[in-house]
Amino acid sequence: MNEDYTDIHEGKGAEQETRQRIIAAAKQLMAEKGYKGATTRKIAELAGVNEVTVFRHFKNKEGLLDAALLEMTAIRDPLEAFVRDFSGSVEELLAAYARRYYEILVERKDSFIICMFEARDRPELAQLFCRIPEAAIEVLRAELEKLASQGILDDQKDHGVAAHMLLSTVLIEFIVNQHIGLETTCPMDEYQVMQHASNILFTGLRK
Repeated sequence: MNEDYTDIHEGKGAEQETRQRIIAAAKQLMAEKGYKGATTRKIAELAGVNEVTVFRHFKNKEGLLDAALLEMTAIRDPLEAFVRDFSGSVEELLAAYARRYYEILVERKDSFIICMFEARDRPELAQLFCRIPEAAIEVLRAELEKLASQGILDDQKDHGVAAHMLLSTVLIEFIVNQHIGLETTCPMDEYQVMQHASNILFTGLRK
């Protein structure tokens, strides 16, 4: 990932508030106009600052938009919080985690789609996009391994592969339903598909 997104002004208080306002404006404009359409002039206007202020906080437009995308694609913390706060059976956890991951993808679909489209010209955005499923898989893998160490799941299974299988299904459902809008002959909706995939996975993992 290009390090140009790094804030070059580490001020606090008003400066930090200004920085967050600029990033918020960049997020909004990218969602409305795409990566290329979010110009620094329009971002500055929406944030209520001048372009000089934008460049005082970020080295260039690329750095600013990368910072905004970085925030928009950060999903590890909400998924870890979800797992930590969840109370229910392992089977229920798998289905609920799949649904929560799908919901996060939908909530932030503009930034994910931007990453996919712009990745052709900027490979570092492809790397940023890949961090999304990687983070989701890692959080679930860690939880499955913890459950296996407690004797709840089979500790001889590859829990990383198991997490990958389930969340790949979720990602495919997201792309088909939210990006492509493809009409399928599948008699189940995306939530039913995720529920069945979770049930099948649990059957293979239980001790």
